[in-house]
Amino acid sequence: MVKVKLDREILNLLEQTANFMTAKELSTKLNVSTKTIYRAINQINDKVGDPKLIVASKGKGIQLNQDRSTDQLTQMPSANLSAMNSLSPSRRREQVLLRLLYVSSRAIKISSIYERFYVSDSVINNDEKVMEDWLKKFNLTLRRANREISILGAEADVRRAISALTDVSGVIDFNNIFSKSNVSLNQRDVNFVIRLVREAEKDLGVDIPYPYDINIFSHIYILINRYKNVGHNGAMPEGMQESKQNYNFDLLHCAQNITRKIEKYANIKLPLSETLYIYEYLESSRIYNFDETTEKIPFKVLSIAEEYISNVSRILDQNIEKGDILLDLVKHIRPMLNRLTNGIYANNELLGQIKNEYPKIFDAVQHTSHLISNKFDLPEIPDGESGFISIYFAREIEDKRQPTRVLITCTTGVGTAQLLKVKVNKSFPNFIIDDVLSIGQYEENKFNYKDVDFIISTVPFKSDSKIPIIVVSALFTQRDQNAIRETINSLKGAKV
Repeated sequence: MVKVKLDREILNLLEQTANFMTAKELSTKLNVSTKTIYRAINQINDKVGDPKLIVASKGKGIQLNQDRSTDQLTQMPSANLSAMNSLSPSRRREQVLLRLLYVSSRAIKISSIYERFYVSDSVINNDEKVMEDWLKKFNLTLRRANREISILGAEADVRRAISALTDVSGVIDFNNIFSKSNVSLNQRDVNFVIRLVREAEKDLGVDIPYPYDINIFSHIYILINRYKNVGHNGAMPEGMQESKQNYNFDLLHCAQNITRKIEKYANIKLPLSETLYIYEYLESSRIYNFDETTEKIPFKVLSIAEEYISNVSRILDQNIEKGDILLDLVKHIRPMLNRLTNGIYANNELLGQIKNEYPKIFDAVQHTSHLISNKFDLPEIPDGESGFISIYFAREIEDKRQPTRVLITCTTGVGTAQLLKVKVNKSFPNFIIDDVLSIGQYEENKFNYKDVDFIISTVPFKSDSKIPIIVVSALFTQRDQNAIRETINSLKGAKV
């Protein structure tokens, strides 16, 4: 696991629970050793300074420091996290790959590319094996000859590999894109491309939504720097898009304007293929203004959307109404099909959180994506796309979920229980409190309360009912509230 991603995953997991987690639990979830977990936590705390962001309690485990704002998690620059381990093997290989990819297919002397890392020949040989395996995912090959090394393959695949290593998907605010990137970016180029995307939005009269603004940014930034390094040897092939019919005039005009501005900025001449690739990115960016009817929606898009609804509903045993979600799915699927056709990948930085928060929904959508790829003869639908689609289903299920219904009990049903009711209402205003009564009254009339989600009681008691019982103090402390939140989360997980 790349270091910066490990740090982010640790923070995500801790942010999702109000309770302590053990290092063992974190190591199991993230598939690393407990030593790696402790080392990563120490490095995060060293970087953010006092007070520590992650605190440990002997015998309890690890949790986020409640004295620090949770906003600080999202404000932590990824560049700072990755800088903690800038000379790690994975980071070293990323830097070598980026340098080779930007000059592909030109070869570079091995001594030149590795001189600043101070590593042995055996380490270099191991790096080559790891990099070679990684490049296979992009149909690229690593070639070594005469003490030189190079990467060979199609231009589209070279750019896809660069994009994977230049992941700025975590940056939503373009104003912060330079400071938050976990790779070294040219400030002048960054400012130019940001301005270019903003001007395109103004020309089209739309806001290009995340992550599609990031996709366009990455494509143009990589395009400029490929031409800077290898000139027209880095051009996209002609002809692939030129047979396309029914171009959207506004998008094509915008792509032509972008091309002219790039040519002027970088003092280069771009072939028609580059304009058409920029057009494809614009067309894949969910900037359509659909009429809220199905009349203008392509039949294939509509069929795929309906397939998602019927399959996910069946797998989750949920009654998801077509009318509530169909248009949102169509708006996502139409540009998604264009992305699949053109090998454009929408980075989804929320994927890990989606999998953790809604595992059953994601599994159902992922399974359906696989079925749809086969049924409609599509390229494999990436997990990132399935993650975005999962959000729509999660929203529908969350919106229709019944409010939490609870019962409050104590020894007598008066005094302490009534005070507890006030405290519960204050801390959980969305709860429906069905009744406040004594344990004896509950046992005599338990059938009347079979629909409550759980019981909050000031004293422990045994019951043959399967309804969860949470024992709390009359003071209803933070620990008590955390226990209730854990129960809510477990109930939510069981449902979705």
